[in-house]
Amino acid sequence: LQAFQEREGHANVPSAHVEDGEKLGSWLQKQRTRYKARGLSEAERKRLSASAMSDEEVERLEALGVAWDVLAEQWERMFGLLQAFQERAGHANVPSGHVEDGEKLGVWLSDQRTRYQLRGLSEAE
Repeated sequence: LQAFQEREGHANVPSAHVEDGEKLGSWLQKQRTRYKARGLSEAERKRLSASAMSDEEVERLEALGVAWDVLAEQWERMFGLLQAFQERAGHANVPSGHVEDGEKLGVWLSDQRTRYQLRGLSEAE
């Protein structure tokens, strides 16, 4: 993971990624499951076949920049890009084809509007 992070500049390994013959993406997914298991009861951990991660393991992975909730991190990144667009353009009506910092911001915003229309966003989202 450290070699991947140093080479790619991040630790968000794709789930199917193999590094030097090792299933690094699968391994990282298992670590995320173990991280989530920290807040579960023993019975729930047993059901998931997941041992809880130690504080030291958490610290080491966080030092490399591992995101425990990838979707939340992606949402926050896109929201930050929307804020930058709004500050620059004076509005948040992003054209559907607009790309901001290499990300399809217009498509993302369209998806957010669709989500809102279909079920509404909670305050946390």
